[in-house]
Amino acid sequence: MKHLMLLLGAGVALGAPHAGAQQIVAQSNFVNRQQSAIPQISVTVRADFVLFSLRYSTATRSPDARKDELTKMFQTVTQRAGKTEGITIEVGQPGNSGALETAAMKELIVQRGDLSSIDLVLKVNVRPGDTFAAIRARTEKFVADTPLSGRVEGVIGDSQFLGLSEPKKQRDALVKAIADDAKMMQGSFAGSASPVTVSITGMEQRVQTRPAGPLDLEVFIPYQMSLKAGAAPS
Repeated sequence: MKHLMLLLGAGVALGAPHAGAQQIVAQSNFVNRQQSAIPQISVTVRADFVLFSLRYSTATRSPDARKDELTKMFQTVTQRAGKTEGITIEVGQPGNSGALETAAMKELIVQRGDLSSIDLVLKVNVRPGDTFAAIRARTEKFVADTPLSGRVEGVIGDSQFLGLSEPKKQRDALVKAIADDAKMMQGSFAGSASPVTVSITGMEQRVQTRPAGPLDLEVFIPYQMSLKAGAAPS
């Protein structure tokens, strides 16, 4: 019998899932209500993919048998993903995962008493016209249709992560918008007798994201702007 269960998750993952990869993710069901943490200028874009955590576990009595079951399960699910358009698999956790080639099977298996498990990440591409419900259903079907090995059970995490493949593409638009805003602020507050200097810091930081909708991400650079009355230093 195939088992499909939900694993509760918590926390936020921000950053590149793997060293060298130009992508960034943010937990889709965690919303930061602290508006002051977000700068004035941002852009909202549609996510390129959704990440789902996937854990395969087995409680077979023999440790060697558990290893064999998980090894076979790993081979089965990765082979299926390789033949399924729009779905790829990485090892680890969303926000901290790597390519399949970066870890050996013995490194993936985690022992918890009489229970052995492996943690994987399903990366599901967002199609034109997709809804989040459609993506979730597609993911659940993929897991449910994957044959299980021995007493292995598949567990889809309850927390999902929206991601952008190339966040640097948004940086040019953000820099231009921030520069335009700085000019507007300077023009609005300056006068012939009271010139204003605008100072911007933090522009060297990487692009960050936070969820703005079921499949939308707010993209921003965590900069700070300040205005100072008086002429700029010569």
